[in-house]
This record gives sequence, C-alpha cells and structure tokens, in this order.
Amino acid sequence: MATPMRSTDFRSVVEPILNEVFDGVYEQRADEWKQVFTEQKGIARNYHEEPVLYGFGAAPELPDGMAVTYQSGGVLFLQRYLYKVYGLAFALTKVLVEDGDHIRIGQTYAKHLAQSLVETKETLAANILNRAFNGSYTGGDGVSLIATNHPIVSGTFSNQLTTAAALSQTSLEQLLIQIRNAVDNNGKRIRLTPKQIVTGPSNVFQAEVLLKSVLRAGTADNDINPVKSLGLLGDGQANLSRITSTTAWWVQTDAPEGLKLLMRRPLEKSMEGDFETDSMRYKATERYTLGWTDPRGIFGTAGV
Repeated sequence: MATPMRSTDFRSVVEPILNEVFDGVYEQRADEWKQVFTEQKGIARNYHEEPVLYGFGAAPELPDGMAVTYQSGGVLFLQRYLYKVYGLAFALTKVLVEDGDHIRIGQTYAKHLAQSLVETKETLAANILNRAFNGSYTGGDGVSLIATNHPIVSGTFSNQLTTAAALSQTSLEQLLIQIRNAVDNNGKRIRLTPKQIVTGPSNVFQAEVLLKSVLRAGTADNDINPVKSLGLLGDGQANLSRITSTTAWWVQTDAPEGLKLLMRRPLEKSMEGDFETDSMRYKATERYTLGWTDPRGIFGTAGV
C-alpha cells in the first residue's frame, strides 16, 4: 500500500507565500556507465542468449597431391542475460492535488525519482567491476570476469595481471604486453587494441600522470613514456565514482561483445489516481540487464 506524501509534510512550501525552495536535487556527472558499457537493444523475450563459438587453428602445409585436412568448430559456452525490472514510485494526497501544489511537489520529486533510477544503473554497472575478481560472480565460461583460467579449446587464457600491482608505469606496461599476447578460443594470437584505463576515484590522478607524461612517470631517468609516444590508450581513462576498491584498476580493449547493457524496455513513466484514497501516484520503471560475453574486453588487477 502506497504511503502518500501529505500537505502537512510540506507546510512551508504550500503556504500561500513566496518561498525559495531548495529541492535537494544535485547536478550529477554524465552517465558514467556509458564510458565502459556498450548499450544494445534487447530482444522480445525474458532472456538474451549469446553462444560463444570457437573456430579453427592455423592452417597446415598441404603437400602436393595430398588431401586437404578438416577441422570442426563448435560452441565453447553460452552466455545468458536475464532481464530484470527496476522501478520506484511515490504518491501525493488529494489535498495537495486540489490545492494545485502537486505540480511543484511532483516536479521536484520526479527529479528525485529519476536520480534514484540513475543511481541503480550506475551502481549495477560499477558492481560488475567491483566483483570482477570474485569467483561467486561468474560469466558464461564459469569463472569471474577477471581470472587466470578462462577456458579455451585447448587450455586457458588469463586477463589478469600476472603479479598484482598498484597502477604504475611498470605495471601498466606489463598489462599492455599481456593484452598484445592475447589469444582467441583456439589459441591463435589476436591483435587487441587497448582503449582506456578504467579506475575508481583513488587512481584518477595516477592514471592522468601515466597517460599525459611525455617522459616515464615516477623516475628521474630521461626515458620517453611509450604509452604516450606509441599513441596507446587513445580514449584516456574512465573513472567510475562507484568503484569501491582503492587499488584495483583495469584496461579496456576493443574486443567485441565485452561489457554491455542490454536494454529490454527503456524508462517508462506513468501516473494514475488511487480509487480508495484519491491520491495521485507516480511511477517510473525500466527493464534491462548488464554483463559481459567476451572477457577479453577488459584486463585488470586487484592491485595491492
């Protein structure tokens, strides 16, 4: 049962005098999750499923007169996304509506309602990274987003820095080398391009130093900074304020089907009256899911 807000809750606002109202709605930064997650349109069912395929190995030499050899591809694993609905509502009494004050109050709390939905989406997106090293939160391949044992046809691959380290010139270069050595599901080398550093608030300044310094950061040597001179990490950094770790950091790549948000139904707002109380009820809901299909979309470390 909705508990509506009453005129007595807003006596100082609804009294017929000119009041300046501080509505408590703050300017928020642009959607942070869009820096890291790719939004895609969901399909018209209650889940979305993506088969991850494996192809063929390297082609062998074919001696003259010998028959060609055959290889078989297949499905390595299935990644399933389950759509979820998120929403919130508030109600105003008939007295507020009769006095016309529901317009001012409703407009203000509609902004608060929108911010609540934004906060949910930002938190869910950040939690994908907050739980990236947690084996209780797995992808379609059965392991966490950042792990040393992602399965492929013949063995495993790692998108985790070999030795956990704080964000520095040396550790960043080591992770970039690891990205360059990435393999596909058959173990063939692929050419991933590192796009940006992904961090929380604790690493924003260190990331900026590493990206913008002409010379190597943290040393008196007069060596160039290869990250800058080679034009790596062209998208700079994505800093998500809801990342909770003060040490973890990641490098996002251009691997397709990495971190994504599948939007099944975009934001819908509605208003209706309650027959029993004559209150006006306002509601906003949306339906989506977040996750990843290809863990090669991001490499990282929990730091130290």
